[in-house]
Amino acid sequence: MPHKQLKRHDALQPLSREHFNGLVLARRLREAAGGDAEAGRRALRELDAAWRNELEGHFEDEERLLAGLVPADMERRLHDEHAAIRTLAMRLLRSSPAASEELTRFASMLQKHIRWEERELFPAAEDAATEEQLAFIAEHTQRVERDRPGARKHKSGVAPFRPWDPGSSDELSDAGGRP
Repeated sequence: MPHKQLKRHDALQPLSREHFNGLVLARRLREAAGGDAEAGRRALRELDAAWRNELEGHFEDEERLLAGLVPADMERRLHDEHAAIRTLAMRLLRSSPAASEELTRFASMLQKHIRWEERELFPAAEDAATEEQLAFIAEHTQRVERDRPGARKHKSGVAPFRPWDPGSSDELSDAGGRP
């Protein structure tokens, strides 16, 4: 069943653009899991860069900006899933080579988490937030957009730049930049 296109409040759009990058990362890790040892090493380098340049800060921003706006069960799920993803990321980054089943598990966890946030968490936060709260979030996400290139709008509006991806540029890829 196809999902309808989600219209995200401007204040949350930089975080949504980073979600796109997370989905691209998940796909690439899943693909690497089926490859040879060198593919696994490349996947770990990509995960390390993504974690340091985007994911770690992204999780902290969501926890700080959104957790208090949503019902307690959603807040708990946000923290629990972030903790599980952090733990697995750290385990993967300490391993060499990465086990393909662990890469696949991480990719699956990240993808499911992002889908949940986009379909449930963000709409709940948008519905609950006052205009003042959305303005505060927007002020913060403007800094996110400035400081983390993956949160920026691409000049074409199609594909964001993924600073952790060595094959990414600030131009559209041949595949249209879509995961």
